[in-house]
Amino acid sequence: MSSNFARQAIFDTQKRVIAYEFLFRDGFRDSFPCISSDIATQSILNDLFIQGKVTHNAISGGLPCFVNFSYQSLVDGTALRYPPENLVVEVLEDCPADSVLFDKLIDLKERGYCIAFDDFIPSTDWIPFLGLADIIKIDFRAQSLDAIADFVHEYRQKFSFQLLAEKIETKQEYHFARELGFDLFQGYQLSKPERLPYPFVA
Repeated sequence: MSSNFARQAIFDTQKRVIAYEFLFRDGFRDSFPCISSDIATQSILNDLFIQGKVTHNAISGGLPCFVNFSYQSLVDGTALRYPPENLVVEVLEDCPADSVLFDKLIDLKERGYCIAFDDFIPSTDWIPFLGLADIIKIDFRAQSLDAIADFVHEYRQKFSFQLLAEKIETKQEYHFARELGFDLFQGYQLSKPERLPYPFVA
């Protein structure tokens, strides 16, 4: 019996697993089903932290858990019900970059949560949020290598965030990201998402 999510490893520059991202899955399909992001977020959090006596340690080996948060779940303060030392709050790319979200992220940071921006594409609205980011995730399938390089060269030295290269599918992309100074890496070239059996085994 499989759980309702898959985990995908996140690696550092030494190719050590330093965290897992948890991705919602339903049934036997190995892709995101047609449900709301709010439901997917809550389902993953329930499995990671509060289902019976299962804790995140049984699923992530004690490593940080990256979980996608929709705009509504961020505004509702859903993350505050879970331990900041174990949870990386991923702000989904379709969130509106408004003042409500900005204030909620400030509050999360002040409470010790790690903030990651998923599939980040620079825009006038999102640039002010860079100062709140602990991790910026750049989707190598969504932007050209030139656009990625331009972003890194313009903003890397201005802020203290780590750069995570995601959806790395070739050795060439991996080496390109390494040379640009990315800190973290995720993608099929390194590790595919894996469905976890239930009950969970680390």
